[in-house]
Amino acid sequence: MNLKQWHIYIVDLETRVGTKPGKQRPCLCVQPSELSELLKSAVVLPLTTNTFKKEAFPLRVKIPKGTCGLKKESEVLIDQILAWDSELFKKDLGLLPEALQEKVKLALVEFLNL
Repeated sequence: MNLKQWHIYIVDLETRVGTKPGKQRPCLCVQPSELSELLKSAVVLPLTTNTFKKEAFPLRVKIPKGTCGLKKESEVLIDQILAWDSELFKKDLGLLPEALQEKVKLALVEFLNL
């Protein structure tokens, strides 16, 4: 699969260890598309439907229900950055809207203190 930056994919994250999310779940690919052609892995941020009631920026960015076909409101787990084997990407759910891309970028910059 040719992985694209800012697309949400269903990714097989088995096996769960500690605080690392497990199971097949949506993940946001934040790695530039050009690198995906060269590498056998991609940098992703997992999504969760176990959302916080209060704003948790920069640790989480809310993704509304229906975005890229998501059935529930979700949150991008900024603090769970993973490099994952590209063969474990199962399905492309689509491109994250630009306004949400910008929120994720800001969260990454703040979280990583860049």
